[in-house]
Amino acid sequence: MKKILGSVLFLVLLAAGWYIHEGGLKNTFNARQSADKDTVSVNGVDTGSNKADEAKTPAPSNPDGFVPNKDALKSILSNGVVRVSVENPSRPFYSEVNGKPQGFNVDFANLLFAQKEFTSGDHPSVKVDTHHGVDTYPAVPDQLTKTDKQGNAVVDVAMDGLTFPDNTPSGVVYSIPYVEDFGYSLIVAKGSPVRSAADLSGKTVGILQGDPDVKAFAQRAFPASKIVELSDASIEGQRSWMAHFLDGHQVDAIVYDYPFGVSEIKDTDLTFAVTKLDGSSLSYKIGVRKEDSALLIYLNSAIAKVKQSPEYLDLLRKYFISNQVVTTAATSGEKTYVVRSGDTLNAIAASQLGSGTRYVEVQKRNNLPNPNLILIGQHLIIPVR
Repeated sequence: MKKILGSVLFLVLLAAGWYIHEGGLKNTFNARQSADKDTVSVNGVDTGSNKADEAKTPAPSNPDGFVPNKDALKSILSNGVVRVSVENPSRPFYSEVNGKPQGFNVDFANLLFAQKEFTSGDHPSVKVDTHHGVDTYPAVPDQLTKTDKQGNAVVDVAMDGLTFPDNTPSGVVYSIPYVEDFGYSLIVAKGSPVRSAADLSGKTVGILQGDPDVKAFAQRAFPASKIVELSDASIEGQRSWMAHFLDGHQVDAIVYDYPFGVSEIKDTDLTFAVTKLDGSSLSYKIGVRKEDSALLIYLNSAIAKVKQSPEYLDLLRKYFISNQVVTTAATSGEKTYVVRSGDTLNAIAASQLGSGTRYVEVQKRNNLPNPNLILIGQHLIIPVR
């Protein structure tokens, strides 16, 4: 009897070994994963199930071999990975196409974490992990305050054109600007009689609902206008919430961050009447936890270097130049200047107007959103000297 039982046990073990060797368990596990993906939401996006009681899965976990460290800088240097909190989508800063991250923040982060501040550790390069997306703008820095069951942070930095002051949310501080010199723009429907801020007296001006900064600016800048808050929730049949309200004549103009406006009005009949309204200035920063002071120092150093590189200018031009900007021809007394290699707006103002500080006049006359956004061969109108 023992011999029979022994033989049976041997055959069972032999069959199990063959099954594993042929990938049976792996295939079963993969099939289970595939089935799970068909019935739950991933990062808030429904992947197939209509069951209301299905639980949403959290953001992807840390990569294999990741060793948590309460010090974010040490974690980045030792793991060779920086975990970035993003809002998805928030074009042109961040979005995903077929699961592949893209946008200004992705390209900038790759330049940023390739600096020697972050490549002198155990890894020759740092991988930028943006698989930590959230649905709302305030939730981006808020992820810095979250921890897993072991008390370890779930992200290292927050990056999405953030304009919050230090300690908003509590315990989060911000780097020097990685994008600056932009402002609020004035967006109108093509053919609109509104061409400048002066045309808004008695008009209805729309702003994004829930943005206290732009609301305060609009109320201060346009005291003779009616300010209304608009929702950017999905509107059936419209790619752009702005187009819905402007084409429907519910508002005469919309005040909105220029950088985000570039993607929002692309392929619509909307235009930038003014790319940078007087008195507006936007500085986008990267958030870190207050206790990660060493990381903040490293970030500030690396940001300053990247912003001085030609690659940075290329990124600004790639993502923030729009062909939907209202311009007007030169008038009597004005002249045209063709941008040459090596030109800056400051240098052009110095040579054409006698003072580099007059670059603001050249920028405003040509409706430029940022003094860095000029291209070789571009024709600029020089104001009367």
